[in-house]
Amino acid sequence: MSKAHKGPNPPNEEQVTKISSARKMLLIAIVVGIVIGIAYWINEDAGDYTYVPDIESVEEPAFVKEGELVFLEQNTADTLAHIAIEVADDDSQRSQGLMYRSSMEDSTGMLFIFDEARPQSFWMKNTKIPLDIMYVSEDSTIFMIYKSVMPYSEKSIPSEENALYVVEVNGGFTNRNNIEQGDKIAFELE
Repeated sequence: MSKAHKGPNPPNEEQVTKISSARKMLLIAIVVGIVIGIAYWINEDAGDYTYVPDIESVEEPAFVKEGELVFLEQNTADTLAHIAIEVADDDSQRSQGLMYRSSMEDSTGMLFIFDEARPQSFWMKNTKIPLDIMYVSEDSTIFMIYKSVMPYSEKSIPSEENALYVVEVNGGFTNRNNIEQGDKIAFELE
């Protein structure tokens, strides 16, 4: 006497392979969905924060005094302030500027000297401290001042006119020393 088989027939080898393939595809689809979901979540979350690059691993440049600069009142030529300056007069130095510095003495600054007067444009990428940026014409007149420019910004800071020199000092320096557009600079290099 044989027993009657109740229920479905067991799957054959071809059916087992199809089931296994379907499970693999489902697993892959789930993993891809999770990865896409995480990527979307990260991108959505990133919009809530200001990007600050990891520049802590870069060694902070030391200030190197290369001269003195004075700010002169436009009508009387009285001295408004004087600073020790570091000079940036080649492409490499101008590109570096004051990047990676976590502080700067209020009695110091950087003088950028260009080969010819032309429209200039700066930015604050990798610059940790707010700066006052002064564009200066060939006749040493300050014709534009950007005050307390935001650190790390990649926004262009254009001169809008021809500048032969640019002076960068700590943010607020021009207000503290009553330096205005129309005032002059004079400098002596060591």
